[in-house]
Amino acid sequence: MPTDPTIHPYEILTTPAGERVQIDEEMSPIVRDLWRLGYATSTCCQDVGEATAGVRDKRTSPLGYGGDPFIEYHRGWALLKLPIPDAMRFVAMLAETPQFGERVRHPWRPGSWRMNVPLEPDGLADSALLHFPKQQIPEVAEVLRKQ
Repeated sequence: MPTDPTIHPYEILTTPAGERVQIDEEMSPIVRDLWRLGYATSTCCQDVGEATAGVRDKRTSPLGYGGDPFIEYHRGWALLKLPIPDAMRFVAMLAETPQFGERVRHPWRPGSWRMNVPLEPDGLADSALLHFPKQQIPEVAEVLRKQ
């Protein structure tokens, strides 16, 4: 399966396991501090809609997802994908902060986070998807830096 082209500027970070990976520049402070605090991550993106549109434009074969409605729905939303226990611990930590308490406790309000665990034929996926407004990236990084 071909690797999708890189869309956002990125930094190369070394995971706690020693693997070198590309992390979107805007997300790198968040990921770096999540790792420092013992969280595992498997995916991140600083703007899912923008990235999907960019990948779609550069690929020679169809994505299988990423039509205009998907792109518009996800435009302006950052993504973190973490194993469910880490996602729950992270969200619980954020819920105790003045900046994010309301945002993670009350879905579908302006500025609130979209959080889900995909269903698979055998049950729940192993990881949770945490989508949050891209403009909150600096605030998330600040909260994590202080932990």
